[in-house]
Amino acid sequence: MKISKEIKIAGVAIIAVAIVYVGIIFLKGLKLFSDDVSYFVEIADVQGMPTASDVRANGLKVGNVKAITFNSEKQNLTVEINVNPNFQIPQGTSVYMTKEMLGSAMMNLKLGPDPTALLQPGDTIMGAPMTDLMSAAGAMIPEVEKMLPKVDSILTALNILANDPALASSLHNMETVSADLKMTTRQINGLLGRDVPQLMAKTNTICTNLETTTNNLNQIDMLGIAQKADATLGTIQDMTFKINTAMNSKETSLGMLMNDNSIALHLDSTMMNSSRLLEDFRLHPKRYVHFSLFGKKDK
Repeated sequence: MKISKEIKIAGVAIIAVAIVYVGIIFLKGLKLFSDDVSYFVEIADVQGMPTASDVRANGLKVGNVKAITFNSEKQNLTVEINVNPNFQIPQGTSVYMTKEMLGSAMMNLKLGPDPTALLQPGDTIMGAPMTDLMSAAGAMIPEVEKMLPKVDSILTALNILANDPALASSLHNMETVSADLKMTTRQINGLLGRDVPQLMAKTNTICTNLETTTNNLNQIDMLGIAQKADATLGTIQDMTFKINTAMNSKETSLGMLMNDNSIALHLDSTMMNSSRLLEDFRLHPKRYVHFSLFGKKDK
């Protein structure tokens, strides 16, 4: 049986269409025969995310985007995602969008807290607002613009300070102080290594001598010494009392000497006569002492 030319052309065309279809699916990252399970995500904005984009959890790719449709009733988007059947999604999981600096947007799963309560294939996951680094940077621009005059003032002040000769002088003084401090530290180290041990040895000797002296003092009979001193003070007190009594009494010689005015007058007269005698002896010594080999006595 001879096959016509038209049938051959039709068969080649069908095969070409099939190859193109499979190639398109392959280029989109979709699997022609896949056992992945599907979930649906409701989100307000996908920021131009194409189909076949990655779906990640904690940075790991767990699936991809299969289709994106507009939900006119809720005025949001419904995204169908295919997820590896070995990856289980807990209840309470949410989806948030991220966009790389130079890449396209992608979906990220923020897994729920309870890994035992799981979502079933076909369940709906709620989406969260998109985290866009460029949008966040754009929101910071007004604040940065407010800070620019202050930064300029700070840089101007720093420039003035850096060109101030006083700063160079201060740095030079700090260098001198650092050198002096290094020398002082070296001297202190020498003191600690040489003089302090000798001082500690002398201190130990003094403490030993003090301990010996304390032990010797402990062996002294302080109570006996105190008793003897008390007895001596008592004897002195008795003698003082007796002397005072004798001086105040007119019956004793000491009392008569201290209380009788006549004795004092006699003593005074005796002293005056003695003084006259000495004066006469000084003026006329020959009356009392005579040395003569020849001659008679001078009267």
